[in-house]
Amino acid sequence: MDYETDYSEYVRDQSARLILKSTCSPKSAIEISKDTKISLGTVYRRLEILKKLGFLKTSGKIENGCKVMLYHNKPKRYHILNPRIVFLLKIINKNPGLSFRELQKLSGYPFGTLSNSLNNLEKDSKIIIKRSTRRANYFPQDTPSLEYSTLINLRKETSKRIILFLVENQKGTFSEIQAHVCKAPSTVSLTLTNLIEENIVLRVKGLRPHFKLFDTKTTLNALDRLEPSVTDTMKDRFADTFSYL
Repeated sequence: MDYETDYSEYVRDQSARLILKSTCSPKSAIEISKDTKISLGTVYRRLEILKKLGFLKTSGKIENGCKVMLYHNKPKRYHILNPRIVFLLKIINKNPGLSFRELQKLSGYPFGTLSNSLNNLEKDSKIIIKRSTRRANYFPQDTPSLEYSTLINLRKETSKRIILFLVENQKGTFSEIQAHVCKAPSTVSLTLTNLIEENIVLRVKGLRPHFKLFDTKTTLNALDRLEPSVTDTMKDRFADTFSYL
Protein backbone atom coordinates (compact mmCIF):
# COMPACT_ATOMS: atom_id res chain seq x y z
CA MET A 1 0.00 0.00 0.00
CA ASP A 2 1.69 3.19 -1.18
CA TYR A 3 0.38 5.97 1.05
CA GLU A 4 2.83 8.51 -0.37
CA THR A 5 1.28 8.36 -3.84
CA ASP A 6 -2.33 7.35 -3.13
CA TYR A 7 -3.86 9.27 -0.23
CA SER A 8 -7.25 7.61 -0.76
CA GLU A 9 -5.85 4.26 0.44
CA TYR A 10 -6.06 5.48 4.02
CA VAL A 11 -9.86 5.54 3.75
CA ARG A 12 -9.91 1.79 3.14
CA ASP A 13 -7.42 1.02 5.91
CA GLN A 14 -9.29 0.01 9.07
CA SER A 15 -6.34 0.64 11.39
CA ALA A 16 -5.81 4.19 10.11
CA ARG A 17 -9.51 4.95 10.45
CA LEU A 18 -9.62 3.66 14.02
CA ILE A 19 -6.54 5.69 14.93
CA LEU A 20 -8.02 8.89 13.49
CA LYS A 21 -11.23 8.26 15.45
CA SER A 22 -9.29 7.62 18.63
CA THR A 23 -7.21 10.79 18.32
CA CYS A 24 -10.14 13.22 18.40
CA SER A 25 -8.48 14.12 21.71
CA PRO A 26 -4.67 14.03 22.18
CA LYS A 27 -3.37 10.55 23.03
CA SER A 28 -0.05 8.77 23.26
CA ALA A 29 0.72 5.76 21.08
CA ILE A 30 0.18 3.43 24.05
CA GLU A 31 -3.19 5.01 24.80
CA ILE A 32 -4.19 4.71 21.14
CA SER A 33 -3.16 1.05 21.09
CA LYS A 34 -5.28 0.31 24.19
CA ASP A 35 -8.24 2.27 22.83
CA THR A 36 -8.24 0.71 19.35
CA LYS A 37 -6.98 -2.80 20.30
CA ILE A 38 -4.33 -2.43 17.57
CA SER A 39 -0.82 -3.71 18.24
CA LEU A 40 1.63 -0.99 19.31
CA GLY A 41 3.94 -1.67 16.35
CA THR A 42 1.10 -1.19 13.87
CA VAL A 43 0.00 1.96 15.70
CA TYR A 44 3.47 3.49 15.39
CA ARG A 45 3.67 2.66 11.68
CA ARG A 46 0.24 4.16 10.96
CA LEU A 47 0.96 7.22 13.10
CA GLU A 48 4.07 7.96 11.06
CA ILE A 49 2.15 7.69 7.77
CA LEU A 50 -0.79 9.78 9.00
CA LYS A 51 1.56 12.42 10.35
CA LYS A 52 3.40 12.69 7.01
CA LEU A 53 0.12 13.05 5.16
CA GLY A 54 -0.95 15.89 7.43
CA PHE A 55 -3.79 14.13 9.24
CA LEU A 56 -2.24 14.38 12.70
CA LYS A 57 -0.56 17.10 14.70
CA THR A 58 1.78 16.29 17.55
CA SER A 59 2.56 17.74 20.94
CA GLY A 60 4.31 16.51 24.07
CA LYS A 61 3.88 16.17 27.79
CA ILE A 62 6.13 15.22 30.68
CA GLU A 63 5.08 12.03 32.45
CA ASN A 64 7.16 10.56 35.29
CA GLY A 65 10.09 12.67 34.20
CA CYS A 66 9.94 11.48 30.58
CA LYS A 67 8.61 13.24 27.48
CA VAL A 68 5.61 11.51 25.91
CA MET A 69 4.50 12.28 22.33
CA LEU A 70 0.79 12.98 21.88
CA TYR A 71 -1.12 12.66 18.60
CA HIS A 72 -4.21 14.69 17.73
CA ASN A 73 -6.46 14.33 14.69
CA LYS A 74 -6.55 17.67 12.84
CA PRO A 75 -9.81 19.35 11.81
CA LYS A 76 -10.96 17.76 8.54
CA ARG A 77 -10.97 21.05 6.68
CA TYR A 78 -7.14 20.97 6.67
CA HIS A 79 -6.75 17.36 5.49
CA ILE A 80 -4.79 16.65 2.34
CA LEU A 81 -7.94 15.03 0.89
CA ASN A 82 -9.90 18.26 1.24
CA PRO A 83 -10.76 19.44 -2.32
CA ARG A 84 -9.66 23.01 -1.51
CA ILE A 85 -6.25 21.81 -0.32
CA VAL A 86 -5.82 19.53 -3.33
CA PHE A 87 -6.72 22.42 -5.65
CA LEU A 88 -4.25 24.82 -4.00
CA LEU A 89 -1.43 22.27 -4.13
CA LYS A 90 -2.14 21.67 -7.81
CA ILE A 91 -1.94 25.40 -8.56
CA ILE A 92 1.31 25.84 -6.60
CA ASN A 93 2.93 22.75 -8.15
CA LYS A 94 2.11 24.07 -11.61
CA ASN A 95 3.14 27.67 -10.85
CA PRO A 96 6.14 27.60 -8.50
CA GLY A 97 7.04 31.04 -7.15
CA LEU A 98 3.64 32.65 -7.66
CA SER A 99 2.54 35.49 -5.38
CA PHE A 100 -0.46 35.62 -3.07
CA ARG A 101 -2.30 37.87 -5.52
CA GLU A 102 -1.70 35.45 -8.38
CA LEU A 103 -2.79 32.53 -6.22
CA GLN A 104 -5.95 34.34 -5.16
CA LYS A 105 -6.78 35.11 -8.80
CA LEU A 106 -6.22 31.52 -9.93
CA SER A 107 -8.06 29.93 -7.00
CA GLY A 108 -10.91 32.41 -6.62
CA TYR A 109 -10.78 32.00 -2.83
CA PRO A 110 -11.40 35.01 -0.55
CA PHE A 111 -8.43 36.50 1.31
CA GLY A 112 -9.16 34.98 4.72
CA THR A 113 -9.88 31.47 3.46
CA LEU A 114 -6.79 31.44 1.24
CA SER A 115 -4.46 32.88 3.88
CA ASN A 116 -5.61 30.38 6.50
CA SER A 117 -5.27 27.41 4.14
CA LEU A 118 -1.77 28.46 3.02
CA ASN A 119 -0.57 28.92 6.60
CA ASN A 120 -1.77 25.43 7.48
CA LEU A 121 -0.11 23.96 4.39
CA GLU A 122 3.14 25.59 5.47
CA LYS A 123 2.81 24.22 9.01
CA ASP A 124 2.21 20.76 7.54
CA SER A 125 5.36 21.13 5.39
CA LYS A 126 3.35 20.75 2.18
CA ILE A 127 4.58 24.05 0.69
CA ILE A 128 7.38 26.57 1.17
CA ILE A 129 6.62 30.27 1.62
CA LYS A 130 9.38 32.78 0.87
CA ARG A 131 8.49 36.07 2.53
CA SER A 132 9.91 39.52 1.86
CA THR A 133 8.94 42.99 3.03
CA ARG A 134 6.60 43.44 0.08
CA ARG A 135 5.21 40.03 -0.77
CA ALA A 136 5.14 36.29 -0.22
CA ASN A 137 5.85 33.67 -2.88
CA TYR A 138 4.77 30.04 -2.77
CA PHE A 139 6.70 26.93 -3.83
CA PRO A 140 6.21 23.16 -3.86
CA GLN A 141 7.95 21.49 -0.94
CA ASP A 142 10.61 19.88 -3.16
CA THR A 143 11.82 23.18 -4.70
CA PRO A 144 15.58 23.75 -4.09
CA SER A 145 16.29 27.05 -2.34
CA LEU A 146 18.79 27.99 -5.07
CA GLU A 147 15.89 28.25 -7.53
CA TYR A 148 13.62 30.54 -5.49
CA SER A 149 14.84 33.87 -6.87
CA THR A 150 15.02 32.61 -10.46
CA LEU A 151 11.48 31.21 -10.33
CA ILE A 152 10.15 34.48 -8.92
CA ASN A 153 11.87 36.53 -11.61
CA LEU A 154 10.70 34.20 -14.38
CA ARG A 155 7.20 35.31 -13.43
CA LYS A 156 8.06 38.96 -14.22
CA GLU A 157 7.83 40.00 -17.87
CA THR A 158 11.06 42.01 -18.27
CA SER A 159 13.15 39.72 -16.05
CA LYS A 160 11.91 36.67 -17.94
CA ARG A 161 12.77 38.17 -21.32
CA ILE A 162 16.29 39.00 -20.16
CA ILE A 163 16.82 35.53 -18.69
CA LEU A 164 15.54 33.78 -21.82
CA PHE A 165 17.73 36.01 -24.01
CA LEU A 166 20.81 35.02 -22.00
CA VAL A 167 19.82 31.34 -22.06
CA GLU A 168 19.53 31.39 -25.84
CA ASN A 169 22.54 33.64 -26.56
CA GLN A 170 24.74 32.84 -23.53
CA LYS A 171 25.75 36.49 -23.28
CA GLY A 172 24.69 39.95 -24.41
CA THR A 173 25.57 43.63 -24.16
CA PHE A 174 23.23 46.14 -22.59
CA SER A 175 22.15 47.47 -26.00
CA GLU A 176 21.48 43.95 -27.31
CA ILE A 177 19.39 43.07 -24.28
CA GLN A 178 17.52 46.38 -24.38
CA ALA A 179 16.70 45.89 -28.07
CA HIS A 180 15.45 42.37 -27.40
CA VAL A 181 13.14 43.16 -24.46
CA CYS A 182 11.82 46.38 -26.08
CA LYS A 183 11.75 48.31 -22.81
CA ALA A 184 13.09 51.73 -21.82
CA PRO A 185 16.82 51.78 -20.94
CA SER A 186 15.98 52.77 -17.36
CA THR A 187 13.67 49.74 -16.98
CA VAL A 188 16.27 47.37 -18.40
CA SER A 189 19.00 48.87 -16.20
CA LEU A 190 16.89 48.52 -13.05
CA THR A 191 15.91 44.95 -13.91
CA LEU A 192 19.51 43.92 -14.65
CA THR A 193 20.64 45.47 -11.36
CA ASN A 194 18.04 43.39 -9.51
CA LEU A 195 19.04 40.20 -11.35
CA ILE A 196 22.70 40.84 -10.53
CA GLU A 197 21.93 41.45 -6.85
CA GLU A 198 20.03 38.15 -6.72
CA ASN A 199 22.91 36.22 -8.37
CA ILE A 200 20.91 35.34 -11.46
CA VAL A 201 22.91 37.48 -13.92
CA LEU A 202 26.60 38.38 -13.89
CA ARG A 203 28.09 41.57 -15.37
CA VAL A 204 31.41 40.89 -17.09
CA LYS A 205 33.76 43.88 -17.27
CA GLY A 206 36.14 44.55 -20.16
CA LEU A 207 36.54 46.51 -23.38
CA ARG A 208 33.03 45.40 -24.31
CA PRO A 209 31.12 44.82 -21.05
CA HIS A 210 28.41 42.22 -21.30
CA PHE A 211 26.05 40.13 -19.20
CA LYS A 212 25.66 36.38 -18.79
CA LEU A 213 23.89 33.96 -16.48
CA PHE A 214 25.47 33.59 -13.04
CA ASP A 215 24.61 29.87 -12.82
CA THR A 216 23.32 28.40 -16.07
CA LYS A 217 22.38 25.01 -14.62
CA THR A 218 20.29 26.49 -11.81
CA THR A 219 18.55 28.82 -14.24
CA LEU A 220 17.76 26.02 -16.69
CA ASN A 221 16.54 23.78 -13.89
CA ALA A 222 14.18 26.51 -12.65
CA LEU A 223 12.99 27.17 -16.19
CA ASP A 224 12.39 23.47 -16.73
CA ARG A 225 10.33 23.36 -13.54
CA LEU A 226 8.19 26.33 -14.55
CA GLU A 227 7.93 25.88 -18.33
CA PRO A 228 9.11 22.43 -19.42
CA SER A 229 7.80 23.01 -22.96
CA VAL A 230 10.29 25.87 -23.37
CA THR A 231 13.28 23.86 -22.18
CA ASP A 232 12.30 20.89 -24.35
CA THR A 233 13.08 23.00 -27.42
CA MET A 234 16.49 23.94 -25.98
CA LYS A 235 17.74 20.56 -24.81
CA ASP A 236 19.37 19.59 -28.08
CA ARG A 237 21.27 22.87 -28.15
CA PHE A 238 22.34 22.64 -24.50
CA ALA A 239 22.69 18.85 -24.27
CA ASP A 240 25.66 18.98 -21.88
CA THR A 241 23.98 21.45 -19.56
CA PHE A 242 20.72 19.49 -19.45
CA SER A 243 22.38 16.12 -18.93
CA TYR A 244 22.02 16.50 -15.15
CA LEU A 245 18.21 16.94 -15.28
